[in-house]
Amino acid sequence: MADNILEVRGLKKYFNTPHGLLHAVDDLSFNIEKGKTLGVVGESGCGKSTLGRVILRLIDSTEGEVLFEGEDVLKYSKAEMRAMRKSMQIIFQDPYESINPRMSVGELIAEPLIVNKICKGAEMDKKVRELMDTVGLAERMINSYPHELDGGRRQRIGIARALSVSPKFIVCDEPVSALDVSIQAQILNLMQDLQKERGFTYMFITHNLSVVKHISDDIMVMYLGKMVEKAPKSELFKNPMHPYTRALLEAIPSPKLSSRNRKREILQGEIKSPINPKEECRFAGRCKYATEQCHQGVPELREITPGHFVSCFYADK
Repeated sequence: MADNILEVRGLKKYFNTPHGLLHAVDDLSFNIEKGKTLGVVGESGCGKSTLGRVILRLIDSTEGEVLFEGEDVLKYSKAEMRAMRKSMQIIFQDPYESINPRMSVGELIAEPLIVNKICKGAEMDKKVRELMDTVGLAERMINSYPHELDGGRRQRIGIARALSVSPKFIVCDEPVSALDVSIQAQILNLMQDLQKERGFTYMFITHNLSVVKHISDDIMVMYLGKMVEKAPKSELFKNPMHPYTRALLEAIPSPKLSSRNRKREILQGEIKSPINPKEECRFAGRCKYATEQCHQGVPELREITPGHFVSCFYADK
C-alpha cells in the first residue's frame, strides 16, 4: 500500500454569485504519495488554484475531507492550523505580488522564522543566509529590495520563505509561469534537487504540459471543477484516454518540422458556465464523441487500467 501524505475525499468548493452557485471544485478525490509530485493541469478557470488554496485552508471548503498524514485538517481549530502551516506551505504564481516590496530580501526570508518563533538573533541571521545559499541567492543581495531583482530571483525568495519552516508538503501554484523560459528551467531544477535532498511532496499546479511532464510523477487533468483523468506521467502522455486530455496534448508545440503538417484535434463549441451546471458530462458540449448518454448524467471516475483513472462513459470502448 502506498504511503500517502495527502488524501482528498469528496472535496467541494462552491461560491455564491448573483446567478447561483459557482462549482469551482466539485467532488474531487485523490491521493498524493509521500515524496512524489502530483501535477495538476487544465485551462484557466478550471479550479486548479482554488483546489490548492482549499487544501491549505487559505479558502474554506464547502464539503469534503483533506487528510494530511491521516488527520483531517479541515476540522482543525485556528491554533491547530497555525501549527500545521509549518508542514504545509505554498509557492505563489507571481513572486512580486506575493511578497512585501517594502521589505529587504533578508527581512522577507526571516519573516516566517519570526512569525513561527523558530529562531532569533544571530541564529536567525545564519538561517537566512543558509536559505539564500540553498535557493541560489547571492549573499550580497540580503539588503536588496524586490524591485531591484529579476523575476527568477524574486521567485527564489518565495521558495526560501516556503522552505524556512521545513515543510513536508508544498503547493506550487504556477511558480514558473511568470518567468522567462531559461529561468523556468533553473527554478524547476532547483525544486527537483530540493525534493531529492529533503523528501518534499509537491502538488504542482500549471497549465503548461511541458513543465508538468518535466517535474511530475503523476498528473491530474481538471475541467470545470472536475477531475477528468489521472495517471502516472508516462502513461498519460503515452495513452491519454479522455478527449479533453488528448486535445491538450495535441496543442503542445513540436520542434519537429515533420509534425507541422499533422492534423490536430481542435476543440469546438463554447466552455459551459460552472454556475449551476447541469447533471451531465462537463465536457459534452465540446466533445465530438458525445452521445445522448453524455448529456443525461455525470460519468463516474473509473480505474480503466492500474493507476489510470478516467471520467468518461466511453474511455474503455
